[in-house]
Amino acid sequence: MRLSLASPLSALMKSAVLMAVFYALSVPALAPLRPEAIDIPMSRYHDAVNAVFRDTSPSLVAVTDPLRMAPRQLRSRFDGALRK
Repeated sequence: MRLSLASPLSALMKSAVLMAVFYALSVPALAPLRPEAIDIPMSRYHDAVNAVFRDTSPSLVAVTDPLRMAPRQLRSRFDGALRK
């Protein structure tokens, strides 16, 4: 395996494979085999990946809600600046 990346797609695939391997190695069943200094970050990574896939809210809401609230927040900041 070369270290240089031939294309962005190959970089994406290599990243996905690396993340899948890291996720597979971070399963809780392997926790007794890992030193504590390595186990804590790996357990947090495993929990974070699980939380992403367990999240039931659509990911588009994470983008649209802040955009929808931006005019109100901007108006409140502007009003606050005028009051000073």
